[in-house]
Amino acid sequence: MHAFNPTALPVYIIHLKERTERLNHVLEQFKNKPEFEIHIVEAIKHEIGAIGLWQSLRQCVQKGLDNNDDLIIICEDDHEFTSEYSKSFLFACIEKAKNMHADILSGGISFFRDSLQVEENLFWVQFFTGTQFTIIFKKLYQVILNASFEDDSTADRKYCELFNNNMCIHPFISIQKEFGYSDATPINNTAGLVKMLFNRSSEALQVLKDVSAFYKKITKVKEVDTTINFDSTIIPTYIINLAERTERKAHIIQQFEGKKEFEWMIVDACKHDIGALGLWLTIRKIIRLALKNDEDVIIICEDDHEFTKDYHKDTFIQNIIEANEQGADYLSGGTGGFYLAIPISKQRFWVNPCSSTQFIVIYKKFFEKILNEPFDDHVIADILLSEITSHKMVVYPFISKQKDFGYSDVTLIHNEIQGLVTNLFVESSIRLALIKKAAEYKKRLPN
Repeated sequence: MHAFNPTALPVYIIHLKERTERLNHVLEQFKNKPEFEIHIVEAIKHEIGAIGLWQSLRQCVQKGLDNNDDLIIICEDDHEFTSEYSKSFLFACIEKAKNMHADILSGGISFFRDSLQVEENLFWVQFFTGTQFTIIFKKLYQVILNASFEDDSTADRKYCELFNNNMCIHPFISIQKEFGYSDATPINNTAGLVKMLFNRSSEALQVLKDVSAFYKKITKVKEVDTTINFDSTIIPTYIINLAERTERKAHIIQQFEGKKEFEWMIVDACKHDIGALGLWLTIRKIIRLALKNDEDVIIICEDDHEFTKDYHKDTFIQNIIEANEQGADYLSGGTGGFYLAIPISKQRFWVNPCSSTQFIVIYKKFFEKILNEPFDDHVIADILLSEITSHKMVVYPFISKQKDFGYSDVTLIHNEIQGLVTNLFVESSIRLALIKKAAEYKKRLPN
């Protein structure tokens, strides 16, 4: 395989001619960099800045098509190279991205939602913002030129709608310089916001790198052995219920009928004017019971827990064992929200944070940490649990979800938006499926 080493990369810089300070800035960025062939493209003006940017971007793509360029770089005039930039680094990343059939490759992003490290310095991103330095490959030119653009859309959002294999370089080689105003994204007029967004995104991607490296060092656990008989395995299960919520009690008892692997007991929830505080006090109460009973592992279950069709006893118990071998402090049966996620086995993800506490497996080593953690009246159980430890996992496909009773004693927003709970679990499941799909795609590619 030949190294990617063209004579010069075509760069189309979008610029409003009255913004002379921006032009001077961006030209300075490319000074003494002969690896780039610079073209200034006069930005198309529109009363909606995002539409003007998209129309300008299409101009650049058309030029790339007309010139039969294998790729082009579309650059906004607030682009700024970071100290990580070098010609060799950029070219190596482009070559890797091409080999992985990337649709576009970003030099740096201000926000992302769902990402997976696919190479040492490349991340697949499901959704991102930041178009100040974007490499577009030839195969996508016509797709962009044919795409419609809605009044409420943005260039980065449109990229994510059109393409599935978007990638980002990390460490970032490009960020946006703050000029105190933005012609395309009004919210970026807030002083210091842009820098903060890029820093936060970079730090989050670094977390994904570090966590991936950590789990790669752990001895690979055995795959689920369906021949193992777990008929004698019983897991202590503490079910939280307010005595007056009889419909919830009836529901949760029905969930465990016929499941002899659970030794369950109803725990009276601690009542408090602040429902979330009452839940945390109840969890602490259960942990004390577990310590008194010298339990090695327990399940804490809320009375709105509901098993999904993907629950299977033997697989679940095997996941408890394997998660423990991988150092988990707790394992969730299903989550209504997360920010970062990494697949660490066929049936488990590392996640951070891990929302929802309707069905969580907690290991003995985590008991004292929970009891020793300071809290106040603003405590939210799932957030605090996620803050106490980085060693948290979720089973996937989910084996647990929350039944929507139309009200919540803990999370009041659930009372205001009907169907919110169900939608959150569905959305989280879809997001994890996309990350898993990206991981499986990566494995199929030749080394």
